[in-house]
Amino acid sequence: MSNAEAGEVDLQPIIGAQRVLRARISDEELDSPIRRIFPLWMLQRALRLRQLTLVSPSLWEDPREDPVANCAMTRLRDEKAGCDFRQTFLEHYLAPAWAQSWSFNPGSDTLLRAYSRVLLDELEGRNTDPRNEGVTVTTTPRRLMRAMSKWAKDGAKYHFVIARALYGSEAQIHEWVGNVVRGPQGPRFFQSVEGRADSLLWKRDYFRHEEEVRLICIKREPTVDEGKLKHFQFDPNETISGMSFDPRLRRFEQLEREAVVRGLGYTGPVTEDSAYHRIILDIQMTTEWPDPA
Repeated sequence: MSNAEAGEVDLQPIIGAQRVLRARISDEELDSPIRRIFPLWMLQRALRLRQLTLVSPSLWEDPREDPVANCAMTRLRDEKAGCDFRQTFLEHYLAPAWAQSWSFNPGSDTLLRAYSRVLLDELEGRNTDPRNEGVTVTTTPRRLMRAMSKWAKDGAKYHFVIARALYGSEAQIHEWVGNVVRGPQGPRFFQSVEGRADSLLWKRDYFRHEEEVRLICIKREPTVDEGKLKHFQFDPNETISGMSFDPRLRRFEQLEREAVVRGLGYTGPVTEDSAYHRIILDIQMTTEWPDPA
């Protein structure tokens, strides 16, 4: 495998913002659309407070999403330590981090159903589970980097990374971690910005369809616990390039959702997702056909 395939992330600093870095996103992709499905209530909160929230990996639903946190170094015989068994978990070396996931995937029913739940009431046609309803929000890597550059000015102790995830088998991930901890820097590699970013950009092949782009905040100097959530101010109209509501919603309810986000100050495009529209196909005939029985 090449260095990139082996997981050695090449972090490129953004001009004028040395603590804002990107990896595995080409110059040509900086203005390509990336998407995130926000829970409806979370999007409304983000617009109301003008905040984007990054989450500690310890809160992620997949317990193997932060693979290095689940690894331990074990030595059955350690003469220097004078013991027959020694074990240390790598989670003690990890620099504090918070992240938010986006995707290059142009949209799919699989992702929609994974992150948005719509159960229409038979009488009124309304969604009976709006808390778990999702809204597809679109931006670009460049727009996110502009926001990250502002965060870096306000928080000197943080570094910010935006990068495409790298997918591999569990065996590949395990091999990479082993090579790192047995390498020159050892487990202290994960205390660096590069090492912590790299550890959070490995994902199992099981999730390859997500085509994930991860926005990561890393703090190099471990201090007191700063909590599981990290909030950063942003301008929704500068950062968001568009949004669309779940296409399974009836049109009247989509318009109600739009009225709410407009009331919260969002002025950008809201497009109607036609993925679930019924389409009549017109077949041109040159012969007669029988009447229905």
